[in-house]
Amino acid sequence: MQDVANEFPNVGNIGSVEDAVKLGISFEDQGRDFYLEFAEATTDPAAKDMFIYLAEEEKKHAKYLQSYLKGEDLSIDEESDMPDFKEAFASEFTGEKLGEVGVMLAAMRLERKTEDLYLMLSSVSSDAVQRDFFEKLAAVERGHYDLIDGLLGAITGFRMQT
Repeated sequence: MQDVANEFPNVGNIGSVEDAVKLGISFEDQGRDFYLEFAEATTDPAAKDMFIYLAEEEKKHAKYLQSYLKGEDLSIDEESDMPDFKEAFASEFTGEKLGEVGVMLAAMRLERKTEDLYLMLSSVSSDAVQRDFFEKLAAVERGHYDLIDGLLGAITGFRMQT
């Protein structure tokens, strides 16, 4: 959570949970744009599939948060099993194609920051339903982080220590 507070000093001083949720929607929208941009730019079919998958996930998360602002149901659809991109990526990445690896590292950072934001929102919420909602969103973001980390591990033989 420290990363979010350091990078966005106003996060700790957000006036309301509503303002924080709006910030979360902004994170999700920016994440979706990030993934769509790289899905469009890459010629690697496995990278394209992964980026499109992650963009759709970010879109769902923004909708969850928008529902929250409208006072609607705070349930989060159980995430289906994440696709296994490892086999497709293993043959696609070589020493000459490190551009996608850099993008994946940036994607991991984005997922981690969003996870931290939701954990912070959970920690400041006085309502058990809200805490559970934000904790579930944080767990989904952690799953995305772990997905990308696993792919990097398969590609490079190196895993992030988190």
